[in-house]
Amino acid sequence: MHSNTNGRTVFPVGLLLEKKPCLLVGGGKVALHKLQLLLDAKADITVISPAAEAEVLRLAAAHTIRYVPREFTEADLDGTFLAMAATNDDKVNRHLLQLCQARRILCCSADHNWNAGDFITPAVFRLDELTVSVSSGGVSCRRSRLVKENLARHVEMVGTADLIVIGTSHHQLPIQRREPFHLLGKRMDQTGQMLMQVWGIHEFMLLNTCNRIELIGIVSRETSIEDLLKRIMAFFHLKEEEYYVKRGFEAFDHLALVSAGLLSQSPGENHIVAQVKEALDYAVEHGWSGPMMRGWIGAALHMSKDIRQVTGPLLQSREIEDLCVDYLQAECPGFAGKRIMVLGTGMVGSGLMRRFFEMGHACEWCYHVNKPDLPEAWQPRVTLSTFNDLPTHLSKADIIVCTATSPGYILHKGHAPFLDQDKDILIMDLAMPRNVEPALDNLTPELKVVDLDGLKRWYHQEILDMAKVFELSKLLVSEHRELYDKIIQSFQGGNKSE
Repeated sequence: MHSNTNGRTVFPVGLLLEKKPCLLVGGGKVALHKLQLLLDAKADITVISPAAEAEVLRLAAAHTIRYVPREFTEADLDGTFLAMAATNDDKVNRHLLQLCQARRILCCSADHNWNAGDFITPAVFRLDELTVSVSSGGVSCRRSRLVKENLARHVEMVGTADLIVIGTSHHQLPIQRREPFHLLGKRMDQTGQMLMQVWGIHEFMLLNTCNRIELIGIVSRETSIEDLLKRIMAFFHLKEEEYYVKRGFEAFDHLALVSAGLLSQSPGENHIVAQVKEALDYAVEHGWSGPMMRGWIGAALHMSKDIRQVTGPLLQSREIEDLCVDYLQAECPGFAGKRIMVLGTGMVGSGLMRRFFEMGHACEWCYHVNKPDLPEAWQPRVTLSTFNDLPTHLSKADIIVCTATSPGYILHKGHAPFLDQDKDILIMDLAMPRNVEPALDNLTPELKVVDLDGLKRWYHQEILDMAKVFELSKLLVSEHRELYDKIIQSFQGGNKSE
């Protein structure tokens, strides 16, 4: 890191000085600081000065360095690879620089002659095999030290980093209580900005689906930041059983199961894979995530494929669109002849339209901003309209399926007069937050609203041996513990190449 404002533009390199002959001229406190840098680099060090600090004398007595108690002479440069001028005499320092330049020996000066030298010594810290240096191009040593000290704290925390998941889902909260925690629009970005300010959280992403809201992060084990993270996610006033905090391998296991769709409303569904990838892409785009999080998500998605292969025979793998159609076929008399309206053009809305068209239904497809491309084959039986046109088209619908992403209700009590009061109308609200105002449900005997939780209760009446599914899944994840260990090791280093 460097700045060239009123200073010099530096070219950062890492000199390999181990066992190379280096000369330090000077024996005072400034020279002692330079000496420590050379010792850290394992250089072959000679110190020349008429007098020296006690530490210099101690190192010489221990044969760690060579100390020559006299004035510097030009002959001392013979065989020298690198020299440092650190006396309290600027004439001596400048003379050393001139002699080194004539001999093409790298040299720096610790006083105001630094600008005439070949290099400057940045603020440095080391942790195991990691070396980090910070330079202001000679402008502000204090600023360099402050940046170095802050980076040192951060790097030390990275060395103890582990995984964490803090969230809530349909397993902990019913839809009406879960809804306020979802992150939409500006709230997503504002939450991310707050998390970026938390010391000790290195990378994170926010997973926001119709079933769950999760902070997935990499945090330092030593930092007590759980309470702060729960407050930012607005979970701090929930009861302990209404949210979850998972750390370490438990967090790794959890995300693998989530990515495999086993914790979804419809166990085994595939949409969650795309949602996890989209959440990671969003986090990377906003600077919340980088290689650490990409490594974790990559491992989770890899594990999810294996889990699906093992658990597939035990599950009737159903997407939310399939469950909706199953429900309509089972619970809606005369379904084959019903006219259907679909609100929303996203993944679920498009998937439902495809299914309904293939089943021969006449449909109204409503969009807000993104007008869908209507295949030519669909045009005789599918009509496009906007949300603004709802009052005009609602009376034609027997079944309304809501899938839009919206921070507010799309259908509310004000739309009731536009519905056909002389026939039964079923509204399926598959969105989160909900698209349908709860007050519409049973507003009239002919009107019924089914939300995600209602669909879940209906689906779970089917016989599913989920205990066996989770047993097999967790066994598979535990057998691949090395993936988790590899992720943690990557935080702590171990890559020998730069």
